[in-house]
Amino acid sequence: MTISFELIDIIIFIGICQGIFLSLTLQRITNNNKRANTILSLLLIAATVMLLGRFIYSEYLNEWVFLLSMGVDSIIFLFGPLFLMYTSRLLFYERTKKTLPLIHYLPFASILLLFFILLVVHTPSSYWQAFEDGKLKVMFLVISGTALLLNSYYLIRSFLLLKEFKETEKKVFSFEQGPLRYLYAFHLAFALCLLVWWFSYLNWALFNTYFTYLGYDSVWIAISLCIYVIGYFSLKQPELFRIPVLEKVTQKRDRLSADEVRILDEKLNSLMSNERLFLENDLTLQQVALQLKTSTNNVSWLLNKVYRTTFYDYINGYRIKEFVERVKNKEHLQHTILALSMDVGFNSKSTFNKAFKQTMNDTPSNYIKKNTAA
Repeated sequence: MTISFELIDIIIFIGICQGIFLSLTLQRITNNNKRANTILSLLLIAATVMLLGRFIYSEYLNEWVFLLSMGVDSIIFLFGPLFLMYTSRLLFYERTKKTLPLIHYLPFASILLLFFILLVVHTPSSYWQAFEDGKLKVMFLVISGTALLLNSYYLIRSFLLLKEFKETEKKVFSFEQGPLRYLYAFHLAFALCLLVWWFSYLNWALFNTYFTYLGYDSVWIAISLCIYVIGYFSLKQPELFRIPVLEKVTQKRDRLSADEVRILDEKLNSLMSNERLFLENDLTLQQVALQLKTSTNNVSWLLNKVYRTTFYDYINGYRIKEFVERVKNKEHLQHTILALSMDVGFNSKSTFNKAFKQTMNDTPSNYIKKNTAA
């Protein structure tokens, strides 16, 4: 048997090697979110097995390989639950259970059981012949359709977690979380792969048309490569994936008495005006509560119910006032706008511009021109 390697085969083989390397190395990162990276390692192992299966199927296809490939393909039913668990553990460390209920792994177990039944019922040659005669098409359609629906379901749930985190972020942080960009890109790439798979699947189911380069194999190679990219980010820039722990804030009406509100209000104003805590660019609700010697829930209640604002907007309001004051003192003549924004507590240009526009209804550069023209 003559074996010829094409470019895609070389890419897959390199991907297999890198997957093994990443899954073994991830756990060695110090000070990382081990609970999240454990799941990421499992995703990398699953992706590596999928790529190895595609490589063997492509280069060594025979009746035995064709029969055994179904066992490897059962792994696609693990991607969804693992994907959801990784997102959840990364964003909501404390409240996440150790694992999902066993029912989430039932589809994987069912396909694996079906695989062993087929091993008993069929010989490799009879299984191949049944496929050639079209007798397995309905089974493959059901399995593929179920996998598509389940992976789409878990992707939607992961997107909802991102949305929830984004909404909670302003209650807890005074800055935007950088890793969200990478997570959104990861989710969008997964969504694009599933859309291509849906397109290919519907054409096969309705019109019996199969697109070689837009089919099942290509989609899962792409998904595996996406997981490798996230693995590399976790390995090379682990600080991007060390998201601080979020405390779930529960609100109660009239949580604090009038006297308690007055005292906490005075302490908070003193903390900002005198100690200028807002100048710290990584300031969190937890740190402020620690300084005030109270709970995060109390501070959150004061901001939401009394000030009618979020922690994010409250802190950035002080930062904008400080920036404006420094512009009045002509400090912008010795420093760039970006440098000044960093000095007053912002950690990125985009966050500063957004906060300034929201507060002053103008851009920083236009504001400086208008107010220093004289």
